[in-house]
Amino acid sequence: MTIQSPNKLSSLLTDTWRSHSENRTLRKADSLVEQNRYPEAIRFLTKANRRLHSSAIEILLVNLRHDSFFHHVPTSSLATWPPQPDDLYADQTGIPEIDHQDFTAANVASGVFNHGSIIVRNMLTADQVSLMRDSIIQTYAQHDKAMAGAPETETAPWFVPFNPAQREGTEAIINRDWFRDSGAELAADSPRGLFNLISCFQDAGITDMVTEYLGERPALSVRKTSLRQVPHNQAVAGWHQDGAFLGQGIRTVNVWVALTDCGVDAPSMDMVPRRLPNIVPTGTEGALMSWTVSQIVVEDAAGGTPPVRLQFREGDAIIFDEMNLHRTSSSADFLRDRFAIEAWFFAPSCYPLEQLPIMV
Repeated sequence: MTIQSPNKLSSLLTDTWRSHSENRTLRKADSLVEQNRYPEAIRFLTKANRRLHSSAIEILLVNLRHDSFFHHVPTSSLATWPPQPDDLYADQTGIPEIDHQDFTAANVASGVFNHGSIIVRNMLTADQVSLMRDSIIQTYAQHDKAMAGAPETETAPWFVPFNPAQREGTEAIINRDWFRDSGAELAADSPRGLFNLISCFQDAGITDMVTEYLGERPALSVRKTSLRQVPHNQAVAGWHQDGAFLGQGIRTVNVWVALTDCGVDAPSMDMVPRRLPNIVPTGTEGALMSWTVSQIVVEDAAGGTPPVRLQFREGDAIIFDEMNLHRTSSSADFLRDRFAIEAWFFAPSCYPLEQLPIMV
């Protein structure tokens, strides 16, 4: 007869408890979904997973957050769009800055609609930054294993390619090689990474701010929400406005968070520090690609406010929308890679379905 050591026995009992608890949780969630109670199922699974850290729950949450969009009846509290907020930062030169303690929808709207963007210092705590940076490292490592032939059972929960059910308007193929080459992993391809991202954003008040800003509970974009590790020697990137390829009649906002110091010895962003009233011409002479903006057009759009290279400490954020003109910065002086989160939120009542919604 083999006698288990106390430590091994404790581990077996813990694993058994986790398995039973996970199964009960998944059955309860299935019951809620069958009753078309998607938001309740998502809240229930999210609360349970903070305790269980379950791969199965995290994978299910990605899919439920997508599917729930199509069972959601969007309603907006806003009568008109875009808003015309007072300029609270008329006395500031360039891009306005606030600290996290002043992070409100009114302040963000004033910065974005009057100045093109707003910087929020100390958006995430040191612990949240560390969690998300580690999430990116794990996601990249497990994607590498997948590319070498490892099955999803080995790469989960950090890398499980998101393959939604085909619906009208969502058929476009996801080119993961393009994202990886540009220094990004899709957050939806990392069930645990997405879980950590949404949890950090909820705890930091970002989700509530975006809900008020857009006038309704928002949905992220699979294609434009990413975990980013941009190499220090990244090739020169093209200037662009995301509105050039997101379509008309949308309501959106991007929350970009630095997870490492950047702008001095690591890539940051170059940005035109003003609100542009229109989408500028793309693909003209000198543009890197058909959808990017040439340096001549950038200088013309900037007028008397030349582009600036942004500097961030880890945990700082910048918020802007589809009208902002920017690019990833590059320089031979950069020595360190840059880690960051990019999260594009959309109002479900006017969501471009090809972006693939993820309800939050």
